[in-house]
Amino acid sequence: MKNKKTEMDIIYGIDDKPELSKGIPLAFQHILAMFAANITVPLLLSALLDLPPSETAFLIQCALFMAGVATFIQIMKYKGIGSGLPIVMGTSNAFIPTVLAIAKDFGIGGVLGASFIGGLFEVFLGKNLLRLKKIFTPLVSGIVVLTIGITLIPVGIRQAAGGNTDMGNLTSLFISTVVLVTIILFNQSNNKFLKSSSILIGLIVGYIISALFKIIDITPVLESSWFSFPKPFKYKWSFEPTAIIAMLFMYVATAIETIGDISALTIGAEGREATDEEMSGGVIADGLGSSISALFNGFPNTSYTQNIGVVNLTGVFSRYVVKIGAIILIILSLFPKVGALIAIMPEPVLGGASIAMFSMVAVSGLSLLRNIKLNNRNMLIIAVSLGIGIGLNLVPEATQQLPRNLQLFLTSGVVPAALVSIILNLCIPENE
Repeated sequence: MKNKKTEMDIIYGIDDKPELSKGIPLAFQHILAMFAANITVPLLLSALLDLPPSETAFLIQCALFMAGVATFIQIMKYKGIGSGLPIVMGTSNAFIPTVLAIAKDFGIGGVLGASFIGGLFEVFLGKNLLRLKKIFTPLVSGIVVLTIGITLIPVGIRQAAGGNTDMGNLTSLFISTVVLVTIILFNQSNNKFLKSSSILIGLIVGYIISALFKIIDITPVLESSWFSFPKPFKYKWSFEPTAIIAMLFMYVATAIETIGDISALTIGAEGREATDEEMSGGVIADGLGSSISALFNGFPNTSYTQNIGVVNLTGVFSRYVVKIGAIILIILSLFPKVGALIAIMPEPVLGGASIAMFSMVAVSGLSLLRNIKLNNRNMLIIAVSLGIGIGLNLVPEATQQLPRNLQLFLTSGVVPAALVSIILNLCIPENE
């Protein structure tokens, strides 16, 4: 059906429950879109600390398990916890520099202790979010969402071009182009299922072509075990003040990003601003999921922007589909060999899909700003906020003389854009 408020083809609404034969493939779209990002933190941490393959596999297992659990918390909306929206959760890559810095000095236990405290702090932010309503206006939300999309597009391009190790590889560019074209073609199909499965189909085509070019390494699949359960409290925690302070700054950043994701989802799929309860519940779920994740040796969790792009691109707004995805993530965490099969996805395959998904997020930001009165005041706020946020993200060396934690904060793109837009929106008087 056509959503009159958004002019978007909504194939499955938030309460729709497609039959399992369609729901499972649609859920796998979400998993494939977020899988690589979800396991990036444990992979990088393992490399930093030179952990054995068995321990790396265990951390990946914990990341998958908690992504499923955190997604359930986010979509259930129970007693003010969770947004109740079809949002996929996963290990936040925004925390990578902070996590690696803490791990280098204090080990995994220091990371988990700081993450647990930081998650509780974000729960506190979520519970008091309604008091901050004046700060998070539609203007600010639109700027945040647009910044998220724009700063993520280079990530998709980098993946599509072969990644940092083989940038510009012609084979990679060919594969990612085929994936993107496949998504575009099937997204225009008159068949409802093919249209809603366009990303999944594109990724499958990418897998097949990658196999023909012999760039898929199945060694991780052969070496992984068949069954294993993620055990909690594997590592001894420590609570280091410097680590906790660094984490608190990043949890403020991820709360702002979650608010932006929620706004992008509601404006894109339903043509409305997110409610106070959705924003507050979403941030609370973000924090609670991260604290529980620490118990299961997982790292900070947050809403995944690429999955917002999946919803907006395919028109599948169904909470039921995301719930199936959460169940699949938990099942995958119990069967490492199956998870490894997805983990070996070549970067160009994911990159071709990411270009479409991340760009759709940026378009959602434009949709939010379209509803704002574009007078001189508001255009100035948009221009300065985007200029500083995106500019510092593109030129991170501009902050190299500042403390490391402040650098991470300022070069995220989202945080400086949000802070500048909030400050200017509060300080510059409205035009008469």
